[in-house]
Amino acid sequence: MKLSRLHPAFLALVCSIGFVRADIVVLKDGKRLEGSITAENPQAIHMRYKLTPKIWDDKDIPRAEIAEIIKQKPEEVELIELKKLFPTTDLMSAEKYEALIQDRLRPFVNRYPGTKEAAEAEKLIEVAQAEKEKVVAGGTKMEGKWLSPDEAKAAQYNIKAYGLRAAMLEKEAAKDYPGALKEFGQISSPVGMASTYYPKAIGEALGILTKLEAQVEQMIKDQPTLERMREEGIKKLIEPDLSRMKNAIEREKEQWKTTYDLERKNSQWFTPYKYDLASLKALSQTIAAEKTRLKGIDLPTITKINESIAQIMATEAAAMKDAEALKKMGEAILAGEAAAAGTDMNTQQFYSAIFQGYRQRYAYAQEQIAAQPQPGAAAAAAPGAVGGSTAISGSGAAPGMDARVAAALAAAAGGTTATAPAAPGAGAPVAPAPGVVQPAPNFAVAPAPGMAAAPAGVPVQPAPVQPGMVAPGIVPQPGYAPQVQPQPGAYQQPPYNTAPAPAQAAVPAPEEEGGLSTNTLLLIGIGVVVIILVAAMSGGKKKK
Repeated sequence: MKLSRLHPAFLALVCSIGFVRADIVVLKDGKRLEGSITAENPQAIHMRYKLTPKIWDDKDIPRAEIAEIIKQKPEEVELIELKKLFPTTDLMSAEKYEALIQDRLRPFVNRYPGTKEAAEAEKLIEVAQAEKEKVVAGGTKMEGKWLSPDEAKAAQYNIKAYGLRAAMLEKEAAKDYPGALKEFGQISSPVGMASTYYPKAIGEALGILTKLEAQVEQMIKDQPTLERMREEGIKKLIEPDLSRMKNAIEREKEQWKTTYDLERKNSQWFTPYKYDLASLKALSQTIAAEKTRLKGIDLPTITKINESIAQIMATEAAAMKDAEALKKMGEAILAGEAAAAGTDMNTQQFYSAIFQGYRQRYAYAQEQIAAQPQPGAAAAAAPGAVGGSTAISGSGAAPGMDARVAAALAAAAGGTTATAPAAPGAGAPVAPAPGVVQPAPNFAVAPAPGMAAAPAGVPVQPAPVQPGMVAPGIVPQPGYAPQVQPQPGAYQQPPYNTAPAPAQAAVPAPEEEGGLSTNTLLLIGIGVVVIILVAAMSGGKKKK
């Protein structure tokens, strides 16, 4: 193990390990003091203890007030700290598990071999190793639960958004409110806007904005006083202190300006500077505008839409080979589109691109199921078989597929009346299923989430879909090539089989009808001339 892999804080712990111990003094009134006993005598003890979790204090404690003294060994203290690392955090990588084992747990076992604490650490190593193997196999731990490789693959989009939300909350806890809002800016872009964690992050972002607003408003009130105090302090200085102070102020301003410019390149959020009143007021206005925007979002509706998208992603892989999963996928598409129809125009444009991509996936899944050989299927249709087409853009319905879902999807996609399978003797077209909402025509389609992320913190603006874009969490299957439609809203069947058609053999042009061709006339003429010449030569021989 290389020394460079060890965390500096851990190195400090190792270097001072001989001095680590913890004592607990239980007083007769029930109070417990945790720290280290530094001196003892028959009348009292001197103890350095934690007054609060972060503040230490020293004092003499009379033995008459002490009910019990508990002294812990160094290995007991260390093991307590190691146990705090379990359960492990969410989204840990295999590298982090390996670092936990090699840099924290294994050294502890080597320092205290044969002790009961070392045996407990060995059990922790087994737990960490087992979880590491799950990660290597493709699994993921999220919200304290393990997702299988297949589940993790289907939920990649939500996993990404979950990680951004966790980073946002971590920065909020550290009181880095601008940094937390930058993470929210990523969630509210195509990177996470269609995830199930976006609605949750909105309420949390409003709380962060409120905290930052209070901080900035106080800085605005304090700025004139701070500026005046600094100017008065400068007036009292003489050289060389005067020059040093002025230079220090200029360096501080330059450093803040450099940081400000870098932050503003990618986000509307920046670190406030207590002396710059103009930027503080601008930040206050940005906070107010963002709070107004977030409060105007219909959270119940967005939650419903994004839950539908999560359901689509969860069933899409199985829908390629299972009719029941295909039915659930179609129902989720319809539910999501119906909910999105009640949102504002920008939101409709964003979700329109997503559901258009999923419609193509649905149609492709239909073809995959239809291509599967069916047990006992005959070459000809059985007597009394139902005819008609229920698939998107007229492709045949997959065996066992729900006809209403297919008909509704076809109607919503094409904006025309769909035909469902008719009963024997019936052939009238069937209207779309009740509750199916057709997408509004002529939408400017936005990029699918995860394909083209907007700058952090900047509201998402609709943009044209680029060729090859698909909905979040989807990997195009072999032979599938989604095409961008010239008029979004008018669905067309994608060309799934993109291999070029085999070259056709040249077919001779048909002969003209109603007369002899020129070649035939020439042949006849030459024949007549030959006959005349032969006859003339025969007549000459007879005369001689």
